[in-house]
Amino acid sequence: MSRMKKEEYLRILAEQIRCKQARTQVTQEIRSHIEEQEEFYISEGLAREEAEAEAVKEMGDPVEAGAALDLVHRPRMTWGWIALVGGLYGAGYILLKLLQSNFSEENFITGDYLKWLLVGLVVMVLVCYVDYSRIGRWAREITVAAFIVMFAGIYVFGEQINGLQQWMRLPLLSVSLNVRLLCFLFVPLYAAVVYHYRGQGYLAIGKCFLWMLPALCIAMRIHSVVTGLLLFFIFLLILSFAVFQGWFKVSRGKTLLCFGGGTILLAGAGYLKLFLFGPEYQLMRVTNFLSLGNGEEMYQIGQLRGLLNGSRWIGSGEGEKAVKAVNGLMPGMDYGLMYIIVCYGILAAVLIIVILAALFIGFMGISLGQRNRLGSIIGFGCTAAFLVQLLFYVMMNTGLLPIGSVYCPFLTYGGTGVLVTNTLIGLLLSIYRYQDVPLDAGTESICVY
Repeated sequence: MSRMKKEEYLRILAEQIRCKQARTQVTQEIRSHIEEQEEFYISEGLAREEAEAEAVKEMGDPVEAGAALDLVHRPRMTWGWIALVGGLYGAGYILLKLLQSNFSEENFITGDYLKWLLVGLVVMVLVCYVDYSRIGRWAREITVAAFIVMFAGIYVFGEQINGLQQWMRLPLLSVSLNVRLLCFLFVPLYAAVVYHYRGQGYLAIGKCFLWMLPALCIAMRIHSVVTGLLLFFIFLLILSFAVFQGWFKVSRGKTLLCFGGGTILLAGAGYLKLFLFGPEYQLMRVTNFLSLGNGEEMYQIGQLRGLLNGSRWIGSGEGEKAVKAVNGLMPGMDYGLMYIIVCYGILAAVLIIVILAALFIGFMGISLGQRNRLGSIIGFGCTAAFLVQLLFYVMMNTGLLPIGSVYCPFLTYGGTGVLVTNTLIGLLLSIYRYQDVPLDAGTESICVY
């Protein structure tokens, strides 16, 4: 043992570490410690061979050291989180079935929901066991490929429903995919792109804004303004997070102030363009919502608020009678929270939203606590997407936003929504699973300014 060579020691130590992702980095770190100690002994007058032997001996038994490192640098089991997510899906399914029994004229859930739920859970587990750091290496290439595939898919397999081409029909699989929801898969890709430009200056921030375009172009191609606004807001949150953390060689305060001011100016310019050159129906929607008109949409929002005003804190109120009296007032698939309020009371809806928000905030805490910054920003992006979706869902269901279609994880039925949600949750679980596993050196060489 006293004459064990450095390479032999490292080989035996590495054999004890079962996680391949950790093996290279841990071995390199131990090698550095040995070489530092070896140089110290050489400076004390020992020959190189003796210095190496003494440095290796000082590291202790390679089997014991490797076994100890294996316990530290290994993926964590995530079955508890997976069970929690499965339980939330089960509770959501029961709740939707109860709503269906109370409001049979509405479509809260269809027969293939369980099939999509099973497929989604399988996708979540598979993504969970994939090393998320690969996204960091190939984020830009994957973004370009995803944009090309989705854009071409809209032309080739696009399915027009209610005058909008927001669905893709895949004949071989006999399924239709919601393009609006598929756009949210760009969120973790964008987070990884922002990570790629860390340590650079204002030019890099400009490039980050350009990398928003692929997802936004898809949203504009399918004429989904709401999706475009949601994605832009989420992307801006991700970029602001990176700036706030000091990842760029810029003035944080001035840059974040420019983000806020630029967003306000952009919103004003967008409304001016809509007012001067936009389609009349879009202008009427915005004008009515701002209470400058009394069109059909404003009438629907007024009815929605009236239903909510007739609700009680616990149990059904006058709102339930009104909903049953007006067939198809609000589509159950998008306004499930409103139906929960009028059927079971405001407190039940608040409890459900608090549970979902607590889940997403818990994921946010895990993400912000990551030592690895790639995992931190990808996790931040995924949880920001969930929280923004939840916020818009609540605001639309309570009449604070115009009538439209929005998705809420666990509360809204939809095969594409389940797949996208579980993909993002799978990434969050992958970040949690590999948080103690060192990544390749190339994915974590970051300068903080």
